Amino acid sequence: SSDGSKSTYAVERCSKAMLLGRAAIARARGAMVRHCGTSLRVPKAPPGEVFHAQMMLPKYSLTNEKWFFLFFMCNLGAYSGHYFYLHFLMPANPPNPPRDPDQVRPEKHMHAVDDD
Repeated sequence: SSDGSKSTYAVERCSKAMLLGRAAIARARGAMVRHCGTSLRVPKAPPGEVFHAQMMLPKYSLTNEKWFFLFFMCNLGAYSGHYFYLHFLMPANPPNPPRDPDQVRPEKHMHAVDDD
C-alpha cells in the first residue's frame, strides 16, 4: 500500500511541475512579443506623429499559403519542363549498328599498357 501512495505523490508532483512549466512558457511568450531576433537594443518610436517601421507594411508580402503555392508551382514547372525537354525535344541517339562477324579482331586492346 505504501507503493501506491508514493506513485500518486509522484504523479501529483509531476503534474504540478508541468503546470508551472506551462505558466512559465506563457509568461515568456508574452515578454517576447517585441523580440526581433537580435541581441542589440530595439529602438522604440519617439512620441509624436512619426511614421515608424511598425506602421509601414512591406510592399511585396505573401502569406504562407501563397508563398508555398508559388514555390511548389515553380518546382513543378521546372521539373515538368525538364522532363518535357528530355522526352520530346532532345534528339535520341541512334542505336549502335550491328557488328560485322567477318571483321578481323585486333590482337591487342588499343588501351593496353605496353610491357616491352
